[in-house]
Amino acid sequence: MLAFYILTKGKHPFGPEFRRQQNLHDGNPVGLSKLSDPVVKDLLSQMLARDLRERPYVEQALKHPYFLPSEDQMKFLEALGNEPEIKSFKGDRSCAVSGELDNRDLSRPRSSLLPNDWKAVIDPDDLKTFCAGGPTRPSRFDGSRYTQCLRFIRNVRQHWGDKPRPPLKAMGTATSLDEYFLQLFPTLPLVVHQIIRKHPDWKTRLSLKEFFPVINRRAGSDAD
Repeated sequence: MLAFYILTKGKHPFGPEFRRQQNLHDGNPVGLSKLSDPVVKDLLSQMLARDLRERPYVEQALKHPYFLPSEDQMKFLEALGNEPEIKSFKGDRSCAVSGELDNRDLSRPRSSLLPNDWKAVIDPDDLKTFCAGGPTRPSRFDGSRYTQCLRFIRNVRQHWGDKPRPPLKAMGTATSLDEYFLQLFPTLPLVVHQIIRKHPDWKTRLSLKEFFPVINRRAGSDAD
C-alpha cells in the first residue's frame, strides 16, 4: 500500500475512508481503476493481491518492467526472441506462449495495449534500414504476429553494429536504439511479462530466469 500511496501522491488504494474497511475485507483495491499508466497498474495490482502467494517479493518486483531501465527491458525482449519457439518464422503452433503472442485464439481479443500491426508502427524507411543486408525482406514480416516482432527486435539488437547504417528517421527524443523501440512499443515489455508470468516453465528457462527470480523462503520468514 505504501508504494501506491507514494506513486499517487497520498491516495489510498482501497478508496475513501468510509468504504475502506469493506474494500480491504473484500480485497477490492478500487484505487487501481484510477491509474492511467498500465505498467504501474500491473505492478501495483500484484503488490496488492489479496492472496499473499500472488504478491511478489522485493527481488521479483524489482524485475518488473516498471523498474527496468530501457536496456534491460529490451534485453528481456531479445532473450525471448532467442527462444526456439519464437525463432520459428512459421510459428510453433504447439506453443502456448507463441500462441498468445500471435493471438491465434481469435475468441480472445489481443491485448489493447498493443497495436494490431506492429510493422505499421515502424517508419517504412527505418524498416528498410533495419532489414538492409539481412536475410529477411520487410515484406516477409507479418505485422499481426508478435513472435516475429520479437525476432525482429532480437535481430536488430544483435546485428545493428555490424556495418554503417543511415540515421533512423523516427528517432524522436530517443538517444539509443533501445529507447527508439520503447518509444514505438512502450507496453510491449509489460504484455510479454504478463504472458510469461502465466507459464512457470518459461520463467525458469536459462535465458529468462534472471527476469523472474525464484525466492525460497524459510517457513515463517515472512514474519521476520
